[in-house]
Amino acid sequence: MNIFLKQNISDISEKEHTYIKQKNNADVALKHAKHKCALLMGKPETLITIMGIGAYKGATDANPKARRHQALLSMGRTALLSLFH
Repeated sequence: MNIFLKQNISDISEKEHTYIKQKNNADVALKHAKHKCALLMGKPETLITIMGIGAYKGATDANPKARRHQALLSMGRTALLSLFH
């Protein structure tokens, strides 16, 4: 009985170690992805492209006031996120 208990305890210890390694890898990957997104959204070309797409949609839509409002909200949200990040 004692032999099986020691084997189960070692298996549990090994699985805990694997879980901690995987959790650490996931945290690092998430941090890296957030950093890459922040760098992408902070580029002037990206911001100008977002504004250009919003202006195009606003000019070609049947309801330009709603599209203009949506474009302004997305630009404001992008600016706030880049300020607070």
